[in-house]
Amino acid sequence: MATVDLFADPGARVALPHLDKGLPLDGEDVSAAGANVLRGDLPLPVCTLRDAALRANSRALLDFLGAVGRATGADVVLAPHGKTTMSPELFRRQLADGCFGITLATARQVRVARHFGVARVLLANELVGRREIDWVLTELRRDAGFAFTCLVDSVDGVGRLAERAAANPAGRPLDVLLEAGYPGGRCGVRTLAEGADVARAVADAAPLLRLAGVEGYEGLLQTSPADGRDEAAAAVVRFVADLARALDGAGLLDDADPVLLSAGGSSFYDLAARILAEPALGRPTRIVVRSGCYLTHDAGLYEPLLRRLVARDPIARAEGLAFTPALEVWAAVLSVPEAGLAVLGAGRRDFGEDAGPPALARHVRDGEERPAPWLAEARIERVSDQHAMVALPDGAGVRVGDVVALSPSHPCTTFDKWRAIHVVDEATTVLETVRTYF
Repeated sequence: MATVDLFADPGARVALPHLDKGLPLDGEDVSAAGANVLRGDLPLPVCTLRDAALRANSRALLDFLGAVGRATGADVVLAPHGKTTMSPELFRRQLADGCFGITLATARQVRVARHFGVARVLLANELVGRREIDWVLTELRRDAGFAFTCLVDSVDGVGRLAERAAANPAGRPLDVLLEAGYPGGRCGVRTLAEGADVARAVADAAPLLRLAGVEGYEGLLQTSPADGRDEAAAAVVRFVADLARALDGAGLLDDADPVLLSAGGSSFYDLAARILAEPALGRPTRIVVRSGCYLTHDAGLYEPLLRRLVARDPIARAEGLAFTPALEVWAAVLSVPEAGLAVLGAGRRDFGEDAGPPALARHVRDGEERPAPWLAEARIERVSDQHAMVALPDGAGVRVGDVVALSPSHPCTTFDKWRAIHVVDEATTVLETVRTYF
C-alpha cells in the first residue's frame, strides 16, 4: 500500500489541487507567497486556524492530564478523536506533542490515518463489515508496527470478528475493548452480566481475539439538562470501572499489559481520568482519554462546558486550564439591503449549525481589523447554503465589502465543509495549509 509518511518526513507535502474553496483562484502557493487574510489575498469564504491557539490548546490538555496522572498515580494518556479534523497534518502535530495515538470512528478513517503513517489507532466503534474487518486484518499482517484496537458489545459482533480472523489470519490477535453503554445511549453493554457474556465470547475466540480492556462514551450527555449532568456522566464512567473489576476478577481480561481503560469526550475527561484511576486490577492499567475538540475549542458549545469542568476539578483550577477558539470562517459582507440586516457570503456549506449558528468574532475593513463592540450584539438569524443573514444592532456601521470572521461551535461539523484550511499567525498570514479527508 502506497503511503505518504508525514511523520517520518515532516517536510513532506501533499499536492493541493487549486479547485478547492479557500485557495487562490490563480493556483498560487499561499504559504510560500505569504498570503494574508486581512489583506484580501484569499478568495472568500475561507477557513483558518490560529497557530498560537492550536499550540496552546494542545499543550494545555496534555499538561492537565499529566497533572491528574501524577495526583492519582495513574498512567493517563490522550488519544484525540481524529474524526474532529480528519487532517493528517494536525494528527502529526498532536502525536509530536505527546499524544498516545489517534482515535477514529470508521474503517475508512483508519485507512486515511494509515495512509499518512499513523502507527497506533483506537477505533472507538464496533467493526462489523466483512470488507472492513478483512482490511484491518490484512493491515495488521502487513505491518507489525501497527497497533489497532476496536470495540465489541455483543456476542454476535465477537463472532463476526472471529470468523473473519479465522479466514484471514493476521498472525497476531486482534485487540478489542468491551464497550460499556447506558440506557438510552448509543452502543455498549447495559449490564455486568451482558459484559461477562461478551468477554467470555472473546476468550473463546482466543488466540484470534484478545480482550485488551474496557471502554465507554459519556460525551452524549453534554447536552442533557445541567442538573444531574455531571452525575450521569460519572455513572457511565463508573460502569466502565465496574466492568473492568468484574472481568478481572473472573479472569476474563487477557494478559494485555497494561490493560486499557478508556472514556472521555471533550466535556468530561476530568471525570474519566479520575474515576478510571480507581480500579485496582492487580496489573498495570492505562487510562486513554479521547477528547477531539480541545485542539480548536469554541466559545459557543465547549467554553461553558470547560467552565463547568474547571469549577468541579481542583487540578483544573490550580493549573488554570484554559483553551482559545482557533477555528474561524471568514466571509464578505455581500449586501446591506435594509436597516439592521447584513448578508454574509458564507452559509451551511461553510460552517456547522448543529450546536447553533457561529458567533461573529472579528470585523475587517480595507485590510485592517476594527474595534467592533457591535459584534457581541449581532446574531445570525437565518442561514442558507451560501448566505448568512445577520441581525445588526443600531450603529454597527457595516458596509458592503467588509469582512467578518465567524467563530463556529462544535468544530467537527465545520471541518468537514473544507478540504483546505489555512493555519495562520496572529496577523492572519498563512503559515501552512492543511488538508482534510472526510
